Amino acid sequence: MKYLSRIPFCVACNLLLAFLCYTICRVEFLLENWSIFQGSTTWASFVENCRGGLLFDASAIFYTNSLWLVLMLLPLRWLQKPTAQAILKWLFVVVNGFCVVINLMDSVYFPFTQQRTTAFVFDEFQNEGNLLTIIGVEVVRHWYLVLLAAVLIYALIKGYRKSEGATSQKATAFYLTQTLSLLFFVPIAVCGMRGASLFNSTRPIAISNAHQFAATPLQSGLVLNTPFAILRTLNEKPMQVPTFFETQAELDSIYTPVHVPDSNRIERRKNVVILIVESFAQEFVGALNHHLDNGTYRGYTPFADSLLTKSLTWQETISNSGFSIDAMPAVLASIPRMDKPFVLTPFSLNTLNSIASELGHWGYSSAFFHGAPNGSMGFQAFARSIGFDNYYGMTEYCQDKRFGGNEDFDGTWAIWDEPFLQYYCTNMSEMHEPFVTTVFTASSHHPFHLPEAYRDTFPEEGKFPLHKCIRYTDHSLRRFFESASRQPWFKNTIFVLTADHASSRITHDEYMTEVGLFRIPILFYDPSGEMPRGTRPGIAQQIDIMPTLLGYLGYDRPYIAFGIDLLRTPPEQTWAFNWDHVPQYLQGDYVLHFDGEHAKAFYDYRHDRLMKQNLHGKCDEEPIMEQRIKALVQSFMQRMKNNDMTITNK
Repeated sequence: MKYLSRIPFCVACNLLLAFLCYTICRVEFLLENWSIFQGSTTWASFVENCRGGLLFDASAIFYTNSLWLVLMLLPLRWLQKPTAQAILKWLFVVVNGFCVVINLMDSVYFPFTQQRTTAFVFDEFQNEGNLLTIIGVEVVRHWYLVLLAAVLIYALIKGYRKSEGATSQKATAFYLTQTLSLLFFVPIAVCGMRGASLFNSTRPIAISNAHQFAATPLQSGLVLNTPFAILRTLNEKPMQVPTFFETQAELDSIYTPVHVPDSNRIERRKNVVILIVESFAQEFVGALNHHLDNGTYRGYTPFADSLLTKSLTWQETISNSGFSIDAMPAVLASIPRMDKPFVLTPFSLNTLNSIASELGHWGYSSAFFHGAPNGSMGFQAFARSIGFDNYYGMTEYCQDKRFGGNEDFDGTWAIWDEPFLQYYCTNMSEMHEPFVTTVFTASSHHPFHLPEAYRDTFPEEGKFPLHKCIRYTDHSLRRFFESASRQPWFKNTIFVLTADHASSRITHDEYMTEVGLFRIPILFYDPSGEMPRGTRPGIAQQIDIMPTLLGYLGYDRPYIAFGIDLLRTPPEQTWAFNWDHVPQYLQGDYVLHFDGEHAKAFYDYRHDRLMKQNLHGKCDEEPIMEQRIKALVQSFMQRMKNNDMTITNK
């Protein structure tokens, strides 16, 4: 029994006690808000909420108890004395007791926001002088929660295990035990804080990852816990809705994201296939760069070059994203990056529409494919939040005996593009038509390796190792379209090919400007020939893909999309926006840089390709474009803050 009082066992027991308190708080959260959740919650869904909730609980628990954990495990004998152990006990009780209290308080506040409270609440209520009065009233009304908090804090006090045998250990045994315990618990704590494995996750879990375990956006409140939501947003500035335009009518007259069906629409129930290709920058596509290197440049995408000859594209094609995690919101939900990646903001918990959710109203089946470990990049969570029926990742690929399983893993990121795109094609042939699907490729990524079979086929060429990977991915796309062309659904399908973002591996100066850094291919390919082909004048951007597809299909419901229907918009009215290095707005021949309040620079980017001459204050178009970027930013922030992102919410 003496081993039960050793430090490792005591640490484990106390952490389990904290997990138990968080679980009880989650059950209370559900019961307190049962009227909100009863329509969407079943035993099965709540079990899934709790399963995912353990990841977020682990992150919060290990973060908030990190000081206690380190002090418990440091190989210092004086920390094991009764006085030090008593202080550590009360540190544990106070920290976890506080977390219990804010979890319970948030169950009362949740009906007003329908989201877990974030750090923004401190800014929201900083000038409220009657806050203590409000809290006092709610304490009286919810006396049972005060009682529950007292019971849980009492359980923390009584259930806490203090180590009692460490001081009697011999020095050698003590230092060895403590060192081994530290080496054991530190990786566990790091994994807990990240909410995932050390080895198959690119970044710690964010608030948006809750969607992976929630059947509806509302259920993300059951998956999350309040300490996690506050910790994840502590360093973020709250989104301030600007008031460039005082009335809604004035704002809407300049810009509105509300799309209304065309009265002359023609319904086309075609399948939709969207390919988002990693780092597939416009610079790599030879057919889009005949002018480079005195006409000798050939690029690295012979198949994409051939596909462009029978596809529809535009004179300027621009990315709204700066990182891979920006691409899904932009391409699939028509949501541009605004200062920071959308999925890392609390507004990713809003109710959103997308190409999948809207076509779902028409009976379309939908699926998202990504060859990385399931959950990687938060793609699985976001796909679920925007209405995709199914997600196929590395797990599903390896379970399909028709393919190579783990043998096709690139060793770093995901399944190689060629086999995964074949898997993608095969699975679409088994889906109910009409369908809408998306695949996100992965092979054209650092560390820029190739499958063994292709190392002689695509040797080092160009200036960067990425170029050989682009060659491989282009070849994989060729093989995909060859397979797709043999499927019965092929001619009744619209294909969209684009990139997640441009590349940092740049060789030509014009791609190093603020506009050049966002140039990507965007092309629409309709094998039936019904959709127009060729290069149209004007500007296309990622957020235009969703409204353009819905418009061409003749979709009959209003929806929210920040982009435009390119097929129904005159070229001079097309535009693009992005915000990575600086907010910028493109229209016609010009690009305007914005500082959040006013225009700060203005360039004729089409004729001044290197953007050397600042025309700020010299062109009549500048004040018009400044009004439009202001309207876009105000409309975006207003709708995000009010969770007004679907027509059905009104």
